[in-house]
Amino acid sequence: MTKLLVCPVCKSTNLDLDTGGYTGKYKCKNCGYVGFAIEMTEGEYKEMLESEEVPEMKEKKVKKPEDIKKLDGIH
Repeated sequence: MTKLLVCPVCKSTNLDLDTGGYTGKYKCKNCGYVGFAIEMTEGEYKEMLESEEVPEMKEKKVKKPEDIKKLDGIH
């Protein structure tokens, strides 16, 4: 069973150790994220990608700053 390291931001598996591995953090070559990676099996990774929503649906759920202020009671 092969384990993969996955970027928690963009879900890429294109990671390298940051600072030569001294910090235990990884750098994503895709989005530039530096931090800890998620370790999962190939099956878990495939399942995660298949369960992702369609990008158009995600965009509709993102709130505008004005909407967030209204929800917080700040006008």
